[in-house]
Amino acid sequence: MMSVNNRTIIITSPSTSTKALPAFPVGASPTTGKPVQYRIEERKRTVYVTSDVAPSEWDADSLETIFTLAEGAQSEHTEDNDDDPPIRRARSLVDTQITIVEDDSPNPGQDSSRDASLSPRSSPNRLRRPANKSPGLQTTKSSGAIPNSSRRSPIETRRKILFYHKTDPYYGFTNFSDHPVMYKGKRYPTSEHLFQSFKFHGHRPNLAEHIRTCSERPSVAFSEARRFQPEVRPDWKQLNVPMMEEALWHKFTQHADLQAELLGTGDAELIEDSDKDAFWGVGVDRRGRNELGKALERLRTKLREC
Repeated sequence: MMSVNNRTIIITSPSTSTKALPAFPVGASPTTGKPVQYRIEERKRTVYVTSDVAPSEWDADSLETIFTLAEGAQSEHTEDNDDDPPIRRARSLVDTQITIVEDDSPNPGQDSSRDASLSPRSSPNRLRRPANKSPGLQTTKSSGAIPNSSRRSPIETRRKILFYHKTDPYYGFTNFSDHPVMYKGKRYPTSEHLFQSFKFHGHRPNLAEHIRTCSERPSVAFSEARRFQPEVRPDWKQLNVPMMEEALWHKFTQHADLQAELLGTGDAELIEDSDKDAFWGVGVDRRGRNELGKALERLRTKLREC
């Protein structure tokens, strides 16, 4: 590897199927006295990928997917920066040397709002510092295929489970589902009743009891709690997530069917697909905090540890 005019050049011995360019007078071999054939490859850019799969286990299709995703990320970048010329990846017509190295230094310009494992970013002006490489980290492909069909893909996305609507699966994950909850010897028609009553426990016990008994319908409990918003405990914004976790714990530990359904989701991402709530759900723009989904994932982990 060498640097020429701010360009990084990788020099490798070619495969037997590659035709050499005409002889170029760069010097003779110190051992044989004859010209040595090299392939000179100009590195245009570096693509960053986060994966828990060792590079030696990657297959050709996975690498092609990485480059395709990187092209999409680069296209997004150029759309936001009209002054920058578009960058396109041309397919090589000769054998391609693929060098994979570990990178433990920060990646400048990486969009922190995106998951690096799902959207690799390209950095055309960044050089990566090679770490100690094992034999499996450097591969040469001649025909676009890397032997060993058992190799895994480094691009692994989590399964997503959306819940919200009563007619859709996993409605039991919502606080409006018809699953009564017992709390301190009292019955709450739904976990929504319990959660809304937490806003008044301690300092306004009469209002807390009113929320519990006002109706069997969770929407009424929600509306009543909103009607008495001025009476909500002043530290509620600091406690609302822990109180949600408390309500969910009692609900899912008291209903074996719900607990089994939650544990059956594996490691899937749980998403409250609400277009009305950008805090507990994803909101109308689908960029909300999804705090209910996150609380359910934490509950799932807790139940497995018990």
